[in-house]
Amino acid sequence: MRTSIYIVIFSRDAWWVDLDGEADGPFGTLDAAIGQAVELAKSTARTGGRSEVRVMGPGRDNSLIYQSAQKSLLGRAVAMAHPIGAN
Repeated sequence: MRTSIYIVIFSRDAWWVDLDGEADGPFGTLDAAIGQAVELAKSTARTGGRSEVRVMGPGRDNSLIYQSAQKSLLGRAVAMAHPIGAN
C-alpha cells in the first residue's frame, strides 16, 4: 500500500501543502498549513490509505508531524522476525 506524504513547505514568503507535485495554499502561517495538511492526511487515512505529514522550511528539517500508522505490515513483520536484542 502506498503512503501519501503531505509536505508542508515554505516558498515565496508563504507556507504551502504539497502532495505529488500538486500545491495547496498559500497559507499565511505554518500552523494553518499544518492544520490543512493533517486534515487532508486524516481524510486519506479514513478511506483506508496510509498518510503522513512532514514539514520542510526555516528551522525544520523534514520533521514528521503526523502519521496515520506507526508501521506498515511489512515493517511490523520484519520487526517481529528480528526483535531488538535477540542474538
